[in-house]
Amino acid sequence: MREQAGNALGITAATIMLLVCLAGSGTDIARAYMTRTSLQNACDAGVLAGRKAMSKTGNYTDVEKAKANKMFNFNFNPLATDASNIVFNSSANNTGQVLATAQSDMPMTIMTIFGFPKVTLTVACSAELQMASADVMFVLDTTGSMRWDPDNVGCCNLSTSKLNGLRDAVRDFYKTVAAAVTDKNNTRIRFGFVPYSSTVNAKELVSTGLLPTSYFANTADYQSRMALFNTAVNTANTPTTAPAVTETFSSNITQANCNNYGVNRYPTSGSNPVTGGGPVPAATTSTTYAYLSWTRVSGSGTNALGTCRRTATVTTTTYTTRYRLTAWRWAKATGVDVSAFKSALVGSGNTVLLATGVNTTTTTVPNPNTLLDLRALAVANGTNGISGVTTAGYTWNGCIEERQTVQQLSMSPVPSGALDLDMTNAPTNDASRWKLYLEALEYYRNNYSSYDQGPTATAPTGFGVQPAYCPQVMKPFTEVDVTDANTVPAWIETELTGMAASGFTYHDIGMIWGGRLGNPNGIFSSNVNADSTKYPSVSRHIIFMTDGIMEPNIDAYNAYGTELYDRLIGPSGATGGSTGTLKDYHNNRFLAVCERVKSMGYTIWVIGFGTSLTNPMKTCSTSNRAYQANNTTELKNTFKYIAGQVADLRINK
Repeated sequence: MREQAGNALGITAATIMLLVCLAGSGTDIARAYMTRTSLQNACDAGVLAGRKAMSKTGNYTDVEKAKANKMFNFNFNPLATDASNIVFNSSANNTGQVLATAQSDMPMTIMTIFGFPKVTLTVACSAELQMASADVMFVLDTTGSMRWDPDNVGCCNLSTSKLNGLRDAVRDFYKTVAAAVTDKNNTRIRFGFVPYSSTVNAKELVSTGLLPTSYFANTADYQSRMALFNTAVNTANTPTTAPAVTETFSSNITQANCNNYGVNRYPTSGSNPVTGGGPVPAATTSTTYAYLSWTRVSGSGTNALGTCRRTATVTTTTYTTRYRLTAWRWAKATGVDVSAFKSALVGSGNTVLLATGVNTTTTTVPNPNTLLDLRALAVANGTNGISGVTTAGYTWNGCIEERQTVQQLSMSPVPSGALDLDMTNAPTNDASRWKLYLEALEYYRNNYSSYDQGPTATAPTGFGVQPAYCPQVMKPFTEVDVTDANTVPAWIETELTGMAASGFTYHDIGMIWGGRLGNPNGIFSSNVNADSTKYPSVSRHIIFMTDGIMEPNIDAYNAYGTELYDRLIGPSGATGGSTGTLKDYHNNRFLAVCERVKSMGYTIWVIGFGTSLTNPMKTCSTSNRAYQANNTTELKNTFKYIAGQVADLRINK
């Protein structure tokens, strides 16, 4: 111990071992860090893929897990650090999160010398949908075919109908979106609804003042039934009798002849009284003669001659001419005053009287060729001596006829006269005002341009009042309570349960009003842009769902009148139905509106339910966001998927 020579070698050897241990641990720790980072990144990629796959079905099954595993394996490279025993497990919880753990063994290099052959690395990750503020407008087909099952074979079973499947799909959409809202105090979700068929229903917009009644014309034309009064009825007035006038025979006559003269039987045998005037309705007269006196002038006996006098009393009868019903005329009634209906919206408690019939004997009007529409006839009852009109009270259901348009096939660019496609400007005149959809005034008359039905005759088969195809009310953007993701707000339930399947397929009218209600620069901008300071960035979406292709019906009353008669969209001779020529006119309008809506910043999602996607449907969608659902399950999954796309995927662990 006293000999210190060579100690440096021992110290150096011991120090070298320590330095090797430190260097080895640093190297292996760096490798472990790299492995763990790669493992974490792969785990994150896996749960993101799994949650995205889950958004298409709403379930996390082996199919979704496989997609998560595939993405994990793609992003983790075990060769970089010779990792082994790699395990990735993922699952979903009841709040819609996808959670996973990943584990891997990494062999040590230098630290193996010191008894540490490997290290086990474990990471955790999860992904969820996080919803930012969004406005979603549902433009939903509620035509008559929605009563059928998705296979279009069974009909009218409420539990399995397409309409009921649609209701459930919207409910699932809400639940998916509500579950994705993490900041429930600073995130605003709003839904709007435009159920459509042959027209749309603006009742709520009108009753809340968003759509003033001044935006509707006071007078409008309807293909209707009118009363033609042109059959004269002459009624005698109370006769008047003038004072008796004395008449003297022109020469002296005998007493006997004077007696006959007195009763108008001399010098010729006439009648007494004598009628005159006329013919009716000109005044008629009745002149009654009476013997007055005979005064002898010469001679005697029976041959004596004298002056003969008599009285003539004239009674005059005048006539009042009025006109009773000649025919019911089925034709276009122009300028019908419908202003009273504006305050007779369904639920207001007010009604408007329309004529339903007249007494063909006693109902008369003062002027010939009087043609009165059903409203004018009801108003006239009790005035100008008019009576005997039977009436009934009607209300306005809130549905609309579109404003003025042009009969043109090409809608690119949209012609200036197509005011129905103007989704920005408020009305300024009757051409730009909407009309009231009043089925009680709209009549069908087959292919007749005009038809006169006798006062007591029966109209041919098929004539009659048009059915009402008025869908559920539209709703502007309304905030959705997302506090409880499992409970659909009551107002949404009311909207969904109120939907009924009727009418024909007019995609253009649905999209027109979807765009109108969502236009940030239009007449509903106060609703669209509400609280813009608090919510400066809002994603905007339109979900357009239909179960059929464009199918205008020329015989049915719709937002463009009865197309067989009015021809506002297509020319005379244009045919209706899914294969007719009129559909092209409506499809071009539909596509023009879709482009306008996209320019407003909306993403359009199109769903064909139980029907193949047509080119117009695909073209309308944003970047091919068009989907086909062949059954209710696929429809619900599609709505969930869209909800997932509306929301954003986020790593939250």
